[in-house]
Amino acid sequence: MSTSRYKGTSSTGILIMAHGGGTTWNSMVKEAAKPLMENYPIEFAWGMANFVSLQKAVHKLEAEKADRIIVIPLFISKHSPILRQAEFLLGLRDELADAPMPVMHYTDEFVEMSGIELDESHKMHNMLFPPTLNPIKINTPVQFTDALDDHPIVAAILRDRILALSEDPNAETVVLAAHGPNGEEDNTGWVKSMESLAAQIQQWQNEEGLSTFRNILSLTVRDDAPKPIHEQAKQHLRALVRQGNSSGNVIVIPVFLSPGGREKSVAQRLEGLNFKWSGDTLLPDDRLRDFLTMSVERSL
Repeated sequence: MSTSRYKGTSSTGILIMAHGGGTTWNSMVKEAAKPLMENYPIEFAWGMANFVSLQKAVHKLEAEKADRIIVIPLFISKHSPILRQAEFLLGLRDELADAPMPVMHYTDEFVEMSGIELDESHKMHNMLFPPTLNPIKINTPVQFTDALDDHPIVAAILRDRILALSEDPNAETVVLAAHGPNGEEDNTGWVKSMESLAAQIQQWQNEEGLSTFRNILSLTVRDDAPKPIHEQAKQHLRALVRQGNSSGNVIVIPVFLSPGGREKSVAQRLEGLNFKWSGDTLLPDDRLRDFLTMSVERSL
């Protein structure tokens, strides 16, 4: 979590939610938010709708005299229990829609701040699995914006990632591979948004008089799902790459926000197969700055 050094007079505070990672991962998100820092007080809440990081971010924005808070979930898809939990914690849902997400960071502070009774049965693998959650304390109206989903900026970035590897689109199968959720309904929504991204890419190729790709396929790798689902997703990915190779070349593009995370596992599970891969994620790319700015402007 980090605060901007904003010294202006805006009464609107910006809270950017992101999964978070190492120093490089987080710094790329902060870099994308720099244009907003010139005009608004900004806080970052890292984690999977982490109670502590959200509470601290809200407290700091309220200390900056914000009279409204715009929350930008910088996540690949809205089809996620993380975003639904965030809406509950911020008072935008009356009830939790899913089981609480495990607490991997700020565990001691969570015990102190959350008001939830916990015992040893709620601890596993250095994480807390709270039985329930309470909303955070907030005295300011909150507005939740859209996740990245099938925004045209995302499609444009992915298209450039593809074109950097492409030689003959008509003979190339492109596979868009995202992390994905555990639940089937969420996964269906996640993939549907990615298919919209694929359609946008093909449309732009056509409108610009360029060859469209032989196929653009969308899937999720579902690393955190139970083992049978995880293994099924792995075999599905490998099957699509093998099929693509039977009629041309295959380009695999990770649909992940920032490098240094799970995107590497996509290439690892394709060991022994032929495919083109750069590993480039959505960040770093200046167009993510535009996404954040547009998210705020549409909310004002």
